[in-house]
Amino acid sequence: MEQNTEQLTEIFKEWKEKSPYIAVYFKERNRSKAKEPMLCFFQQFLMALYCGNGKTAKEQDLIMWKENLKELDQLPVNAIERLSFIEEQPDHYQSFIQLSELFFEWEKKSVILLKRKT
Repeated sequence: MEQNTEQLTEIFKEWKEKSPYIAVYFKERNRSKAKEPMLCFFQQFLMALYCGNGKTAKEQDLIMWKENLKELDQLPVNAIERLSFIEEQPDHYQSFIQLSELFFEWEKKSVILLKRKT
């Protein structure tokens, strides 16, 4: 459980540090430069979902994420639909906004979930 908490903290910290740079890419209308970090943080967010649910994400879980997320007890509202949108168009500004909101929501919710489990 402690390992999940540490990993979650690290994921949220990294997002907060690097998301402003992604925002700059979009501001400069440089979608091609924004795409790679968006895909990276998409994967990071999937890992955060597993950590918040007290599980460890395996590579297969991340590849087949649409099917596997259904097995998790806790998810943000409309998570699968929102993540599908991000995955289909990672180089769109609206995807960045959506991912930012998901990180914000999940950070709040996972703190509560992890406190309940201790």
